[in-house]
Order: sequence, then C-alpha cells, then structure tokens
Amino acid sequence: MLLNLSQTAFKGDDDTARLAALRAYQLGPEDGDNSLYSDLVAIAQKLGGCESAFISIVEEERQWFKAARGIALTQTPRTIAFCDHAIRSPDVMVVLDTLADPRFADNPLVTGPPHIRFYAGAPIINGDGYALGTLCLSDSAPRERFDDAPLLAALARQVAALLELRKQLIHQQIAADLAADQRDRLWDSSLDMMLITTLTGTLVAGNPAWEKAFGPVPLDGSGHVSDYFTQGAQVDLIAAASSTGDIQTEREMRGANGQTIYASWSLAREGDLIFGIARDITRARAAEAQLAQVQRVESIGQLTGGIAHDFNNLLTIISGNLDIAQKRIASGQIERAETAIANARDGANRAANLTQRLLAYARRQSLTPTRIKPADLIRDLVPLASQALDKRHELKVECPESLWPITVDASQLENALLNLVVNARDAMEAPGEITVHAANAERTPEDADDGHDAPPGRYVRFCVNDTGTGIAPDVVKHIFEPFFTTKDVGKGTGLGLSQVQGFVAQSGGFVTLDTAPGEGTTVILWLPVAEGADIDTDGRMAAIAGTAVREDSTILLAEDNGALRAHVCDVLQDAGFTVIDAEDGQAALDRVSAGGTRPDLVLSDITMPRMDGKTLAIEIRKLWPDMPIVLMTGYAGGALTSDCPHDLLITKPFAPDDLVALIRKTLAAVPVA
Repeated sequence: MLLNLSQTAFKGDDDTARLAALRAYQLGPEDGDNSLYSDLVAIAQKLGGCESAFISIVEEERQWFKAARGIALTQTPRTIAFCDHAIRSPDVMVVLDTLADPRFADNPLVTGPPHIRFYAGAPIINGDGYALGTLCLSDSAPRERFDDAPLLAALARQVAALLELRKQLIHQQIAADLAADQRDRLWDSSLDMMLITTLTGTLVAGNPAWEKAFGPVPLDGSGHVSDYFTQGAQVDLIAAASSTGDIQTEREMRGANGQTIYASWSLAREGDLIFGIARDITRARAAEAQLAQVQRVESIGQLTGGIAHDFNNLLTIISGNLDIAQKRIASGQIERAETAIANARDGANRAANLTQRLLAYARRQSLTPTRIKPADLIRDLVPLASQALDKRHELKVECPESLWPITVDASQLENALLNLVVNARDAMEAPGEITVHAANAERTPEDADDGHDAPPGRYVRFCVNDTGTGIAPDVVKHIFEPFFTTKDVGKGTGLGLSQVQGFVAQSGGFVTLDTAPGEGTTVILWLPVAEGADIDTDGRMAAIAGTAVREDSTILLAEDNGALRAHVCDVLQDAGFTVIDAEDGQAALDRVSAGGTRPDLVLSDITMPRMDGKTLAIEIRKLWPDMPIVLMTGYAGGALTSDCPHDLLITKPFAPDDLVALIRKTLAAVPVA
C-alpha cells in the first residue's frame, strides 16, 4: 500500500547529496531534548495501535533512532534497516507481513528480536526533496490491512518541520557566532574607543583603543566615566543616555598621560548597560582651529588694510590743512586759514564716523536704546530716503500702524535703513523700484534650524527690497565683510553692510539676505520686540533743556589721557566751570576726599587704570546719591549695564560746544538747594 507524502520534487536517487543534506542538521544520538519528537512518536504509536514506533535517521552505514517507543534497539546497521527501503520512495511503505515479503523474510530483525511481522514507514522529506529518515510503526503480528498511512505521512511532515526549525536555529547560531566573532575583532582592532558602563556610569569594559588612551578599566568597579572628562565637560552623559536611549555629542576629555582628547561620542542603552563609541577628533579640532586662525588673520589683514588706507587719507587731510592754516595765519590770510581749519575739522568728523562704523561692525558701539514705534520711525525716514534717490528710482513704503514696539537706538536704526536704501539705489543701473516695508513676525523653536543663532520670540522685520540684478553666490558670502565692496573705487568704503549687521546683532537681532541673480535683493533686519520701556534719554534731555542753567559749578574730571584731560579742562574752564581733574577713578576719589569739596557734577572716562569710570560712578553715588554723572567713552564694550549709575553717556570724539551744552543741560536738571 502506497500514499504520496509530499508535493516536493523527491530526490531519492542521489544518496551522496542526501547525506550532505542530512549533515546540515547536525543530528546525533547524543542530542539533547527530544521531547517534541517523542510526542510525535507517541501519537504515531497510538494512531497505529502498534507495539513500537520510532523516528529513524538513516546515515551512510547505520540507522539510529532519534525517538522511540516499545523497542529496545537504539540503532542497527543500514544493511538490515527497513527504513533504507522506505527512504527510496516519497510514498509510505507498508509491509503487512514481513515473512511473505522476499525482501525481509530472512532479515535478522524478523527472524530475531524484535521479530517484526508488520512495518509501516513514512519518509521524512526535507524542503529540498531529500528523505532524511522515516517515521515508522512495527508489530510482532502481521496485519491484513493498514488504513492510517495518510495520518502517518502527516506526522512525518511534522517531524520534517521540526528538523527544518532545527536547521534554521543552527544557521542563526552560526550567524550569531560569526557576528560575535566580528564584534570581537572590531572591539579588539577598532581605532575608535569603545566603552561599556552601568546605568550609573561605573566602567564595565573598555576596548584596547580606550585603554591606550585612558588606561586599563579598573576590575574592582571603582572606575567611573566622569573621571575622564575635563571639569568643563562633566555633563552626566550616562544619565542622559539612560533616559533618552541614545545621544551623540562631543566632549573634552583627559587622557592617561594628561593630554587633552576631544571625542565625538555615540551612546546607546541596551538593557541595564550603556554602550559607547568615541572617535578621537583632536586632530580635526586642531585643523579647524588652525583654519579659523588663518581666516581670522586674513580678516584682520583685510580690516587693518582698509583702516590704514582710510585713516591715512583722513590724517593727510587733517594734517595737511592744519599746516596750510598755520602758514596762512602767519601771512595774515585769516579768512583762508579758517577754510583750511574747516577742512581739517571735516576730516576729523569723517574719521570719527569711520570709528563708529568699525565699532558697529564689532558690535561695540555705544547705543542709546529707547522704546519706539516702528511706524513712526519709517514715516520720518521717508523724506531722507527720497532725497537720496533720483528720478530713475521709485520709493515705496509699506508700514502698518499695528507694528509691535521695539527697544532700539532710533538714530542707528534710521542710519541702517538709509544705508540699505542707498545700497539698493547703487545696485540698480536701470530705473527701478525700492520698497521699504516692515511686518510683525513670530520666530518659533522649529525655526532654530535655519542657521541663525537667534532665540524664538516676537520680532519686527524691516525689509529693503530692490528690483536690481541681484547678487551672485560668490559675492553673497562676502557681502557683510568689512571693507568688501563691489562699488567703483572711491564710491564706497565697504563698511556699510558690516555696520548694519553689527548694529542689529548688538541690538539682539539678526540680518538675513534674500537674493538671486536677475531677481533683485531684499535685506531683512530682524529686531526683537520690546518687553518693557527703557529709559528714554532723548525725552529726559528734552526735559533738561527747558530748565535754567546753574553758574559757577565745580566739575570733577577723571580722564587717563593727559592731553585729552588738559583739552577738556580748557574747554570747561573757558565755559566758566571750576575743574578738579584726576588721572583715574581712584585719584578722583582721593582728590575730593582730601579737599573736602563736593563737586556739582562728575565727568569721567569709562576705561581707565586702577579704577574705571563704572566703579567710580558707583563709589560717587555711595557718597552723594543725587550726584549727576556723565560718562565719556571712545570704546565702551557695548551698551552700559543697568547697574552702572549715570545720567548720560557722550561718545568720543565730541565737539567742545556739544560737551559744554551737555554739561549745562545736566546741571540744569539738578534742583537748586
């Protein structure tokens, strides 16, 4: 009786290939847990109602039983195995009476124990069509019929499925072993530093690259990852990795020999351990720093070259006109001498303006921020901007009244916008249109990836747009550099846009540029919205101007530059003031303490040795809380902080008349005792 076992193409004529397929399952009598196979054997025995049932694996010289019930044998030579015949066909082989079958009548398994008279064997065929063995039933009594061959075949297929699962697990284990071997090789040979720690940062293991850089990992559990980070980089990276799962960061570390190591870290948590891989980027950092230094030197060279060129021109104008004035005075040409002096003064003013532009570029100019309404400022700007244009250019202004208030130096913002209008004019060779417009804008946290280092919040955007030819990409990257200009020689200093960018950055904002060849250019100034009203110095000055001026006042002057101190003394004394002068803040305090004189006003430079003007102002207010204080600066490092007491700030260079007027107005605001 025969029954087809499987639809797989059966390969029963190539025993060499069958044996090779069998070896892939790594089967042997010494295998461990065979419980699932034993379960199938028990089901087969119950199904057939036989004395014995077994799973036979047919090898080259023998058959052995992977699982068996009701039979004492564990293996037999292949030459006498019933199963050797069963694996030659894809069908279930059934022998109802072995004594009646010439193939088995003289078989030792029939004539002797276990005295097999009935046999049924279903081949176990794998996915490639090879019979690896059989699932068999046997009995010591012959039978007239056997109707359960299909069920026996089904159980044989289950045995085949278990064997396939075994092979898959073997392959997975081989792959895992290979991966582990590769990991071991990577661990041992990698130039990157690898580290394993607990969730609390205790060192568990470090690869050879780690130990080369930081020394062996202590075996007693005393090592902690934080021991290897420098003081400024001791951020709890392990805690971060434990909570977030994985992080990537760069940190400064200290090597075994005390050397500084910059490492790029990748940390990931797996179970109760943190796995870290660090790449030494010290050389890359050094190369970046060297490149940055080269770029700084180039920038400084360009900056100093531009400064030297412009200042030498201005000094030539000043000194040349003073020489001419001196000669004309000596020859009695007073009127012509006054013309030369006026030319020298104009050169000095231009030098002062150049200095302010440089300070604006460096974000170090002294600003007087006030709370303003942008719409009012732009409205006042229109007449000035219109005068800068000719008939070829049309000026459009779009400025809603609903703009949020901002706190900014109004005159500097006006200068910046006017500068952009002039640049737009010069960028258009053909007739065109210039648009000045402003709008409210919200900057969200998602905008932080746009490349601008500016916090989220509310801004007012001031835009100056032209319909010119646009700016080429190779020019855009230099557009805000000092002394870089595309204008013809003598038509621009190259400081305009750098001044605008510096002023906006110093005011807490940033600048963006939208341009493309043939599509015009838009420069956008982003200035933060005011959170509260600042001191309105212009309003205070207006109030002071309407008050009567006191006479015979004493001024305490602190200035470390001897020539400038003497000049200011002369100016103030000529104006009728009594002056107590000192070379620095400490000397000024000593003078008033020794003389017992209370000045009516303190006029002090900010940057001085021993005691600077800020500290002097604080000390003066301790002695006389209502003392008016005016500070002078040529370089204040930016706007003064709110903790520095003062009434007004005047920027060097200043005209004598402006200084006297400022002093008189400040004194006028002090109530007469």
